[in-house]
Amino acid sequence: MPIRPLLLTIACVALAAPAGAGTTWIGAQLHFPMPARDIGDTPLGVDAGGTFTWMVNRYVGVGADLVYHDWPASAGYVGAFDRYLRTTRLEALDGSAWAFTALQFTGHVKLVAPVSRLCAPWVQVGAGEYRLNLNLDERWPADTYAWVVGKAPENVSVVAGWYGAVGLDFRLASPVVLGVDATYHFVRPQNKDWHGANALPSFSAFTVGTHVLFGWR
Repeated sequence: MPIRPLLLTIACVALAAPAGAGTTWIGAQLHFPMPARDIGDTPLGVDAGGTFTWMVNRYVGVGADLVYHDWPASAGYVGAFDRYLRTTRLEALDGSAWAFTALQFTGHVKLVAPVSRLCAPWVQVGAGEYRLNLNLDERWPADTYAWVVGKAPENVSVVAGWYGAVGLDFRLASPVVLGVDATYHFVRPQNKDWHGANALPSFSAFTVGTHVLFGWR
């Protein structure tokens, strides 16, 4: 899914919004990644952060997200990353349990279907940047090339990504909403190999969790 067209759509919706038309919502969210193609089941991962949405009207909102992710890699993704290290950097991934972290900075568009005064299903799409820390440390034991086992500054990068989410909000009181949601993230690392090609495998994660929002006009 192209990043720039999505960001342009977000900007156009915001510019077209009538001033003071809706409610402003700000809150916190907590998610857990589900084991899948790129996500492992050990250790337990977590996503935590904040979100801000200004509702243009009852149905459309625009906003921003700041979320921290801790994503444990699956055996399949570890294998793909290890092949990348061996073929492009003459290194190898040491150990079976590996997780990397990301700090998400994204804008979003939110579409809400207020079926009643007490609950509202919604869908949300967003795009922006993810600051990836691969948590790799390059060491050079005797008689080997390199074994990657921890942290190193060159393994931190800012890359493009996008997400799609669906959820259901329940109004607890006039300014407070509690909800549940599921989110799909897709991140494409931009590190280059020696020949200038993008050889790092892309990463996707499916998360489920809850959020609480506080609103005002």
